[in-house]
Amino acid sequence: MHRKILAVASIAAIVSSCATTESMTRMNTYKFPVHHVKMADDTYRVYDHKTDNSLMAAPSLGTTMAIGAAQGATLGLADTMTPETRLEAAAQQHLVNTGRGGCKINRGYLLQKPLFEFWFECPTVESKV
Repeated sequence: MHRKILAVASIAAIVSSCATTESMTRMNTYKFPVHHVKMADDTYRVYDHKTDNSLMAAPSLGTTMAIGAAQGATLGLADTMTPETRLEAAAQQHLVNTGRGGCKINRGYLLQKPLFEFWFECPTVESKV
């Protein structure tokens, strides 16, 4: 079901010309299942990358649909996007939830509305010889 949701979102983005080929390709490098991260304002969807130290974060499906409806109704003039700081906080919480609390997000960018990609670094563990 999650693949169907991502596929529908991808098709909608292509039709509305919001996504570049590069961002679509990048989105397809994330693995399932989706992780739901409950925060005070929403339950975010977070995806781990298959090989990179990166996460893709998005608001709940309900919020995502509301953002799309507001954008469509106002011909793109309404700025109803979830702030990047909230998505970053959810991504950081996902790291904590998955035993990577020592890892820190060091950069992020809008991949495709409303999906953000966040890169993180984890402390290196020195081996005891």
